Amino acid sequence: MGPSNTITFSAEHLSHQGFLTAMERDLLAGDAHFPTGLKLLAALRRVLDDPNASIAQVTKLAGAEPLVTAQILRLANCATFNPGGREILSVDKAIQRVGFNMVRTAATAVAVAQMRALVGAPHFNAMADAAWQRSVQLSVLARMLAPGYGAVMPDEAALCGLVSDLGTFYLLQRASHDPRYSLPSEEAVLRNLLDLHAPQVTARLVQILDMPADIVAVLSAWHQSREVAERAQALMACMLHADALMPGVFDRSPHSADVPDTTAFAPMTAEQVDELVQRATAAFDDLLEALDG
Repeated sequence: MGPSNTITFSAEHLSHQGFLTAMERDLLAGDAHFPTGLKLLAALRRVLDDPNASIAQVTKLAGAEPLVTAQILRLANCATFNPGGREILSVDKAIQRVGFNMVRTAATAVAVAQMRALVGAPHFNAMADAAWQRSVQLSVLARMLAPGYGAVMPDEAALCGLVSDLGTFYLLQRASHDPRYSLPSEEAVLRNLLDLHAPQVTARLVQILDMPADIVAVLSAWHQSREVAERAQALMACMLHADALMPGVFDRSPHSADVPDTTAFAPMTAEQVDELVQRATAAFDDLLEALDG
């Protein structure tokens, strides 16, 4: 049995204790709705309304929304759709298995939950948007790096990136209804809550959402000073590599003389970094274009 991710407290965390206790109670009751990207959900619903929509179009959008992705994968791996019990990790295969109607149901359920949760406070939306952008960037890079890690499947690495910040989204949703965090003047207190507890809440949520075992193992260990299970060590190495490259790839102009420090990983030449920057930013921009379409 893996380590428990029940929310715990230390002396420095006590100012958040009441908030976290109530959150843990609701998580145990199955309340796990949180905001990540209404624009994405709207775009997904538009595609699903098109009778000529392809699996590729639906996969591209559904695969960028963590909660929709989780729900589709859960459906594809339940006994009704998967009586053989062979685990499906690929979003496109999951969509083929469950069909567009179940994707529509999952997207609609998430959209309704998000619309009810969002209160429109600018500092909350800015934090959620930044976390979502980080997740997509990590997903893009992890997918590209996965072939270099042997047993790591690109779809699994991409999915791990997408769900890597679920705790931030969920904490923001909860905090938006709490006067201790909802005022703009309390932004520093809110950031303290996220810094202290988002990784632990992420680990809790991926368990609740029945994410694949290796992803649960990685996100239970990452940022929490725990050793990752042996079976998930390759995926963890891939994710750490992607995370280390993110600033140098997405905050760097092509052909810049600055090469990201990757000494802990496979060394990269300036030309290899340029190629990675171009591929990653193109993939990221393509997704943003789809969201704004």
